[in-house]
Amino acid sequence: MIRKSTINLKFVNKGKLEKLKIIANEYQRVVNLFIDRLWKEQQFSGKFVKDTTVDSWLSFALKQTTAKHALSIVKSQRKKKKKTKPTFNKLIMELDSRVVKITQDINSFDIWIKLSNISNILDNKFGKRFSLNLPSKKHFHFNKFLEDGWLIKKSIRLRITEKSYFVDIIFEKKAPIIKIKGKQKAIDIGYKKLIVSSSGEFIGDNKIYEKISRKKQGSKAFKRALIERNELVNISCKALDLTNVKELFAEDLKNVKHKSKGKIHKKFNHQLQRWVYPKVLQKLAMLCEEEGILFKKIPPQYTSQRCSCCGEIHKKSRKNELFKCISCNFESDADYNASLNILHMGRYGVHALQPIL
Repeated sequence: MIRKSTINLKFVNKGKLEKLKIIANEYQRVVNLFIDRLWKEQQFSGKFVKDTTVDSWLSFALKQTTAKHALSIVKSQRKKKKKTKPTFNKLIMELDSRVVKITQDINSFDIWIKLSNISNILDNKFGKRFSLNLPSKKHFHFNKFLEDGWLIKKSIRLRITEKSYFVDIIFEKKAPIIKIKGKQKAIDIGYKKLIVSSSGEFIGDNKIYEKISRKKQGSKAFKRALIERNELVNISCKALDLTNVKELFAEDLKNVKHKSKGKIHKKFNHQLQRWVYPKVLQKLAMLCEEEGILFKKIPPQYTSQRCSCCGEIHKKSRKNELFKCISCNFESDADYNASLNILHMGRYGVHALQPIL
């Protein structure tokens, strides 16, 4: 299992940060040089770039890293079936143990990131033995990983934004064995109610999306609201009871917001654009992995129209938040009914919810 924890480099002095930005700009430039070469040569596969020679003062190790980074960008572009050559515009460096050394609990700072083996030539700015020691401090999230037995990997991701410098520390831990005993459970992921389970749990609401929609996009308040939304997603997912659960089924939602403009009320569409169901799926998948629970995504077809009591499928049975079957008069919360259908499909297969002809 792989996880990350981000630390801030706000304690680093201005001179070091300026040098770090020079390195990041050169890293970005070289990545784009490799992207140009790979795109021209139509190399969209493999794990390594054979020829890493390029005109740059970066060390051989960093050139190899930029080449690998460029290859991953090109492969991702092709996977998305995009025909235009990508451009690397971010100041992000993927750095491994040849360049990075992480030390803890030294002096007044409890974590240090040492960068060395950066340059391959002697000039007025950097030399072969040039290095940067970057201090930072651990936080609750970081220490929680250590307490839970996660190990720090020797590679990092260094990111520079408009306002600050960050380092993503990568943690790893052996995944537990998948459970063979326990119960099966399903969830419906919604906009008004974030998670509704087949066990009758109703977790989260849409108040945060209404709050985001009232903020001016790009403002500080808007960005704070987005952070609050992400934190609420994490809290809601952790609130789901996974005790004695061996399998969790969830809808494989895709393109819910695609081309919604003009089809629904403008105000609701604006709020819907801030709905982050992929984050919910991703967080739940991570939690299940850590608990040894098998996580399965289920196609969402007919889950909201099928009666979980008699099995009949009718569009008219679903009315907003209420489900009332027009065949058997079964009545339930619409999302709870959908979660029962997802559970049924998870147990018996995707054809269990085919419409009656």
